[in-house]
Amino acid sequence: MAANVTDNLDPQQEKALLALLSEPTVKKAAEASGVPERTLYRWMDDAEFGKTYRQARRRAFSQAISLCQRYVPVALQTLVKITTDETAPHSSRVSAATAVLKFGRDSIELDDLAERIGHLERQIGEREIGGGALNSRSVA
Repeated sequence: MAANVTDNLDPQQEKALLALLSEPTVKKAAEASGVPERTLYRWMDDAEFGKTYRQARRRAFSQAISLCQRYVPVALQTLVKITTDETAPHSSRVSAATAVLKFGRDSIELDDLAERIGHLERQIGEREIGGGALNSRSVA
């Protein structure tokens, strides 16, 4: 199991890290944690604290994205209801329809990009394997 990202921090740094993740500014994080603002900036410039801070931010952001993804079907159903509701204002129906179309288009584009990237990665892998074989033959 992965180690806790804050294992290398002292209790004061852990408190500051939590404040940095939850407060909108460094100044407010300093106030919330009781750590001077200059100290927070110095810690954020420190390689170890900075790395831990970035890892924690990445984890928090990943959790937020997962939460958003859970509500995509509900949001899409809501947009479809608005689009098909003849009593809704035309501007709302057009906005909802536009959002549904953009979502569909973006989904197709992402699938296409993923396929193209996978294809390119396979080609690169084949070239590396083939290139290595050629180099070993030419040495002999």
